[in-house]
Amino acid sequence: MVLVIGALDYISSWELSLFVFYALPIFLIAWHGSKQGAIIAALGCGCVWYVANSTTQPYLTTGGYLWATVNRAAYFVMVAIGGTAMRVQREESVARIAALDHARELESELLRAGEREQMRIGQDLHDGICQNLAAIACATECLRADLQAGRPLPPGQVILIQKMLSDTVLEARNLARGIFPVQMDAEGLPAAIQELVATTNQLRHTAIGFETVGEVHIADPQIAMHLYRIAQESLSNAMRHSGASRIFVSVTQGGGRLVLAVDDDGCGLAPPEPNPRGMGLRTVRYRAQLIGARLEISNKSAGGVLVRCSLKVPHDSQISKSAA
Repeated sequence: MVLVIGALDYISSWELSLFVFYALPIFLIAWHGSKQGAIIAALGCGCVWYVANSTTQPYLTTGGYLWATVNRAAYFVMVAIGGTAMRVQREESVARIAALDHARELESELLRAGEREQMRIGQDLHDGICQNLAAIACATECLRADLQAGRPLPPGQVILIQKMLSDTVLEARNLARGIFPVQMDAEGLPAAIQELVATTNQLRHTAIGFETVGEVHIADPQIAMHLYRIAQESLSNAMRHSGASRIFVSVTQGGGRLVLAVDDDGCGLAPPEPNPRGMGLRTVRYRAQLIGARLEISNKSAGGVLVRCSLKVPHDSQISKSAA
């Protein structure tokens, strides 16, 4: 394109100036290529303009013609810089829109997850606690009838009611822990994660390790909840997908930061898919973004995956170490 414009400029008279058309190939290079390439093209267009008009230029001195060439070259360089700036602004706008769409998708997924959790809780209440309470109501009604009739209370029925009440209280406590497992105190997060590890070990017959380093203090219960959910999802992924023989969870506070890490020796992360369907890791990243934490998910050189979530905390306590 530059050579075509230069040839037309060469065969035309100096009165018919074509120098403005040199901006088109420069702008195309700036839009689709790099800034350096566009500037090189601009300087090249300045040279082509100089050669194309050297035989028909009306300037009385060579210095005047050189100065006109410098002016044209400066114009071409400005076109290159302006085109590059427009391209960069467009790319930033596209990236910003993509980030907003991604955030909306994750927010929708979290809302759907919350709705599914509400449905699960309602089903658990209906099928478990409500049925137990209905059975207890029937048993106590029988006891009331026996008392009104003056009949002695059957010990077995009283023991059964007591057992059903104990089971109902235990089920309600477990359900409450599932809704909000992190207590609003300084030791809530380590205790909740330790209980999560212990429950997983008991249910799946595994040997997941857990350790806390330092006096962990999270003043905001919402931040503690997000960290707990990150640990829960990371541990679940390691159990389901990694095939690991060893999983270790740690919570460390020191140096002005709190670090949650889930480490396994499994098969590692698979290559990323073009259109992944799973929302687990994406939700983990979104939770880390919500609380301003830095999340790193990487394959280890020795095999396995390390999930590391680092969060800046306002105060540190003196480091002490306890293992579980």
